[in-house]
Amino acid sequence: MGGSPRPLAKTTPTRIEALAMDGTRVAYDVSARYGVPKQRCNTVYVWNLATGVTTAMSGKRTCDADTSSTGAGVRELAVAGTRAAWIVNVGGNSESDDYLYTSSLPKPKERKLASANRTGEVTGGLTCGATHAAGLHGAWIGCLVASGRFLAINRWSTDEDDRVTSARLQTIGTRLRTIASGADAMDAVSTDGKQVAVLRADGSVGLYSMAGKLLRVVTPSTAKEAAVREDYLVVLTKTNTLEVFNSHSGKRLHSWRVANGARYVDISSKLAAYAAPRTGGSYVRVVHVVSLSSGKDRVLATTLTRWRQVVEVQLEPTGLVYAVNRTRPSEAGYLLYTPMSRLPR
Repeated sequence: MGGSPRPLAKTTPTRIEALAMDGTRVAYDVSARYGVPKQRCNTVYVWNLATGVTTAMSGKRTCDADTSSTGAGVRELAVAGTRAAWIVNVGGNSESDDYLYTSSLPKPKERKLASANRTGEVTGGLTCGATHAAGLHGAWIGCLVASGRFLAINRWSTDEDDRVTSARLQTIGTRLRTIASGADAMDAVSTDGKQVAVLRADGSVGLYSMAGKLLRVVTPSTAKEAAVREDYLVVLTKTNTLEVFNSHSGKRLHSWRVANGARYVDISSKLAAYAAPRTGGSYVRVVHVVSLSSGKDRVLATTLTRWRQVVEVQLEPTGLVYAVNRTRPSEAGYLLYTPMSRLPR
């Protein structure tokens, strides 16, 4: 990898399909690859940056996550303290199923907590939020968010016209508990363990308490992604700006220009991080760090070859981790970690 300072690196046998971070723990999912003895199963791992120990969290059911014809495998992943949660999506030509699993340290054991089924013709991407694959109707699970001791998820249903007929924001414990209902509580995108940011279908951001109380609604110019941490809410807009709000008052503080094609935004310690293509390029190869107060945008790292792409970025008070995959699905992936003290400011 290019850039400075030199990060701590971990190589995975195959592609990284999902990434999450909480404190010193990095959770990641590695795709199955037949013929590779160490990676015959799709597997969720947790890498403890403080101890260097990597632990397999998933079991037999997640092992087969990549075997269906139209499924997305491990579509989402979250980690909160010693707990990890993930969604496995499997499907065929006329149906799609979601399965929510959890597992905990120090003795991980995969546990299925919920499932959802929908039918119809699978013609599009399976994404969190109000817009789904055309023709599919039924039940959905998605929008995992986590921090500290808090884990939450959305569950919703759609009819044959792709309209949302019911929606819930639920906390994840030994069971699922509803804390907010209705379409406005859909599409949870971020939490700091004190507030949950929900990116609504109308482009506004609702901020909820851990008990599900709506605290305030923030309306950015446009919204593509959002992240909340302590005093700050940041919204990555569709016009390549980063709008910074006070998360307690909803007041807009700044609007900073970011690179074209920015994605994977996250915030911590008065910094934002994201990834983007190089100027004029299409592959996501550059990791940026932005000061929320000054807008100074610095490049942390650039992949050495266009055949490697950044596929996720996570920023915590401990530091920044990002995942890189080669463009060939069967080749190795990489996790790269830089401590907060070494990030540019």
